[in-house]
Amino acid sequence: MAVLGPVAVRRMRLAVSSVLHIRWMSSVSHCPRSALVKNENIFLPPSWLLRPHPVSQFYLRNYAKSKDKHGKDKKAKVHLSDSELSELVNVTKMKEEFSDIVENLKQEYIKNLSLRTSAGSIENLLVKLEGDEYPLNEVAQISRKSSHTLVINASAFPQALVGMMTALRESGMNLNPQQEGTTIYVALPKITKEHRENLAKNAKTLFNRCKDHLRDSQNQYVRKVKRKEDQASEDLVHDAQLKIREIADTYLQEAETMMIHKQKELLKTN
Repeated sequence: MAVLGPVAVRRMRLAVSSVLHIRWMSSVSHCPRSALVKNENIFLPPSWLLRPHPVSQFYLRNYAKSKDKHGKDKKAKVHLSDSELSELVNVTKMKEEFSDIVENLKQEYIKNLSLRTSAGSIENLLVKLEGDEYPLNEVAQISRKSSHTLVINASAFPQALVGMMTALRESGMNLNPQQEGTTIYVALPKITKEHRENLAKNAKTLFNRCKDHLRDSQNQYVRKVKRKEDQASEDLVHDAQLKIREIADTYLQEAETMMIHKQKELLKTN
């Protein structure tokens, strides 16, 4: 059997005492010392273990620094300028893509999430047909049966019926189209509490779609940066990836704020 030398023994004692001190401090941190002394069932360590131990204090101090006052990990901001980031990606193009995605959400809110659904909004819905997208009024004839019902005649392009029904249902306008042969009937919804709540839910659905598009675009640029690991320093590549995510988050926050305002507008009853 190998015999431990004095240095190894001292290191072992430090490690054991550090672990014991941390465990004991966490278990009795909220208990008065007087209560510990009076209660014979609670183990009271020797005085040398109660003294602040340098090793245990080091771990406790660094653990506290890694958490904020709410117990959540702090998200450090990346200090990387646009000029530095542009060494790896086209920053202007990237921001334009992010901005366009958020702008599309804004336009969808304007066109599709109105309390009073208009025929114009329905006419401009994009319908998928043979790999392309066309406005609904280009592949069908739209007329009014009454003030609350639209009639869509799809006899000219019957193969587009599936795309029309999908576009109407996923428009976010709370529509319930009914198909009879090559004709689609769309009842314009009345402004009720249920209608408002459905539109508010659709606002969240459209926001989630925008969020997915932002993340997809963000990940594309992150992959571009990773492919340039042999052309730049490791630190620059790492910081660039974090910076791209940080920039994308600012646009995501803008979109989320837009959604919250839209939901409040839709649910406002006075």
